[in-house]
Amino acid sequence: MKKLPLLFLLFSAASAPAQDYSGHVADKEDGTALAGVIVTATDTAGHTAGYTTSSPSGDFRLVPKAGSDVARLDFSMMGYRRQSIAAPGERVVVLMTPEATDIREVTIRAPRLSFRGDTVSYNVDRYTEAQDRSIADVLRKMPGIEVAASGEIRYNGEPINNFYIEGMDMLDGRYAQAANNIAPQDVARVEVLENHQPIKALKEIAFSDRAAINLKLKPHAKARWTGTLRGSAGWSPMLWNGGLFAMRIGAQGQSMVTLKSDGTGQNPASETDRFSVEDILNGGANSYDPPAHLAAGISSAPLDDSRTRFNRSHLASVNNLRKLSADYQLNSSLAYGYDRLASDHTSQQSWQLPDGVRTDTEQESATARRQELTARLALKANTEKFYMQEKLEANLSWNDIRSALRGSYPNRQRADAPAYGLENDLKYIRRAGSRSLTVTSYLKYLARPQSLEVLRDTGLQRQEISDRGFYMNHNAAFGTQAGRFAFAFKGGVAALFRTLDTDLSGTGLSLPTANDLSTGYAGAYLQPGITYRAPRLRLTLDLPAGYRRYRLHDRIAGTQSPAGLFTWKPRLAAKWSPSGRLSLSASGTIGRDAADDRTGAGAILQDYRSIVCGVGEYLQALQRSLSAGITYKNPIGGFFTNLLVLRSWNDRPFLPTQQFDGDYIVYGSERRTNRVRTWYFSGDASQNIDALNGQAGVSVSYNRSDMEMLQEQVPTPYQTSTLTVAPRFNFRFAAWLNTEYRLAYRYTTLAIRRRSPDARHHFDQRLTVNVIPAKQWIIQLTGEHYYSQLSARQGKHLLLADASLRWKANAKWEVTAAVTNLLGRNEYAYTLFDGVSSGSCRYAIRPRNVLLGASRRF
Repeated sequence: MKKLPLLFLLFSAASAPAQDYSGHVADKEDGTALAGVIVTATDTAGHTAGYTTSSPSGDFRLVPKAGSDVARLDFSMMGYRRQSIAAPGERVVVLMTPEATDIREVTIRAPRLSFRGDTVSYNVDRYTEAQDRSIADVLRKMPGIEVAASGEIRYNGEPINNFYIEGMDMLDGRYAQAANNIAPQDVARVEVLENHQPIKALKEIAFSDRAAINLKLKPHAKARWTGTLRGSAGWSPMLWNGGLFAMRIGAQGQSMVTLKSDGTGQNPASETDRFSVEDILNGGANSYDPPAHLAAGISSAPLDDSRTRFNRSHLASVNNLRKLSADYQLNSSLAYGYDRLASDHTSQQSWQLPDGVRTDTEQESATARRQELTARLALKANTEKFYMQEKLEANLSWNDIRSALRGSYPNRQRADAPAYGLENDLKYIRRAGSRSLTVTSYLKYLARPQSLEVLRDTGLQRQEISDRGFYMNHNAAFGTQAGRFAFAFKGGVAALFRTLDTDLSGTGLSLPTANDLSTGYAGAYLQPGITYRAPRLRLTLDLPAGYRRYRLHDRIAGTQSPAGLFTWKPRLAAKWSPSGRLSLSASGTIGRDAADDRTGAGAILQDYRSIVCGVGEYLQALQRSLSAGITYKNPIGGFFTNLLVLRSWNDRPFLPTQQFDGDYIVYGSERRTNRVRTWYFSGDASQNIDALNGQAGVSVSYNRSDMEMLQEQVPTPYQTSTLTVAPRFNFRFAAWLNTEYRLAYRYTTLAIRRRSPDARHHFDQRLTVNVIPAKQWIIQLTGEHYYSQLSARQGKHLLLADASLRWKANAKWEVTAAVTNLLGRNEYAYTLFDGVSSGSCRYAIRPRNVLLGASRRF
């Protein structure tokens, strides 16, 4: 009997299950969970004791064969380095390193694109080339993403609504500071968040068709200061370009510092421009930007800025974001920009008048100095039940312009155009279940004390302007859901109080040359809306309506002109998504918006020859539009395309007028229906071409407008149209050779009734070839070809070439030598249409420049 317990113990030991092994597998560079990793258990004799694969969440559980003496676990997956660890005694986390896998001369790496839910993820390393210095350079090569010359980013044809770094919005729409400076080596993935609603409390209540971009950084770029220090200098004339960019992205806060100075044609201050779409809560009503009074300034040519800008530019910018708690964050920014520009251009302007053609010539040498100071402080909370934002922002700018002109009307101009603005934006949202309450308040004060002096042989003309305005918009909204329906009921009040004092002397015109006005309005509005949302269909009906009481007090004329106007503009929109890849949309609107607030009978001199007269009454336009669009994406296949067609009919209450009065052109308006008809079409398609390690795409747009002008008291109907076709591609033919090509072709026409139409062809193309003869060396050759049709029988070609050599001493240091405008060209000519006139212009371009520099990443 004593042997039975011993036998029982031996049997139990032999039949006991082997130890389980569990853990989590992730990408070492960005922490992404890895699915499908093969996990193999190997015993002490080198035999396989069992295997499994990781789940979509990256987790695994392996049960070896009974009785196995497991010595190690092996982890393998295509695109990653094979890894082995000793048999663990507890749950483990395994980080795998991406690595190319050679199989019979075929290289398999981590995918360029992945797609999960509403998130498209781009693998930055797969799109980065040796010459790329910023994440913006890489974004331009990603299918579906467009980066405009201004820095604005679009996804599948639509502007993005937010730009995040590690899920936090530090820059409030000024994202060019990040895109143009963050090194691609610091970014693991670019995530596109489709249909992104940034306010968590409004999810499933307020819907968005816009996308956001989120940069996921690599581990080495988190929680520490990273950035770049650059400096370079050259000659012909004296040149310099330098700057410091530093950022620290942590879990509890983010900081970014930018210091730049340039004399090579770049404009660092443009990085502080804000790119934003319509305000989600107030539909774009949170802004008041009256038209500019003065038009004197530096003329620009349709060339890259670095070709035509003779500049001295500086930028200092500091951005900070701090998490005060899990729900609250504090944003602050301070930026100062200085830009001094000089230009030299010649133009010939022709007006198609009822009795013939009038042609004037102009040779201008001008200098402009612009300074801008911007400060912002914002407190934000963003949770699923509560949202709050309090933002205070100040914008101060000073613009000083000096110019000397020869030609038909020789003169000297001096313009001072400062503008001071202060705004406060408050948003509060409380959500309870399917209901939400929203309160917003927006206030803005703007002052523009400006002046213009024109010195002619006949004397001095002087324009003095004092323009002040206070704008406010307050509203409350209630939202709720009932099944598939979402209801929104919004109401509010808006008001504008404005004073305008102007005085023009020395012109000898018979027109009134002074304004002393108090103007503005106060009104209330309602904006009910309903949205039906099915799994694949969304229908939206908005029914905005309001009433405004306008007041115009003209102290010079001693009159007051009140007016009461109703506004209404219903909109019906539909979006159908038969699959996750395809979406079709359509919308239609009809109604009357608010009246134009550009009032005043007195003339304002905008530059040495352009005089604008305001409108002395409040009238509305009848607006109608229909649009249809289609978007398709196949992220795994790397294909994105979008199309948009828009047709609009606007019956405006005023007909624009143009009349010559001695040396001046007087622009005004006459109370007469002005029917404007417009066609607009745009489309874009881009495709990954993995066989060539690159992307190809094409953008097409067409715009045609039919309108009318009263010219020299004669009604002049005319039509303008522009067709643009812009193919592009970037390919890597070999590890040592890659190239990028872009072409922009434009065909513009001007057709005036009872006259022969005039048409012009323009195109510009750019080819960049990068040669990497060794790992440390990069040779870049760039050629640009411009063609402009100056007349029916004459065209002009311009060929420009640049070259640069970069030596990467190590992972941090780089030395650069660059030569721009190798061929020594000195001018660019082109023709454009402006209303019923056409102009031929010639601009001086920067001469041959030589630049030597160095940079260090840290």
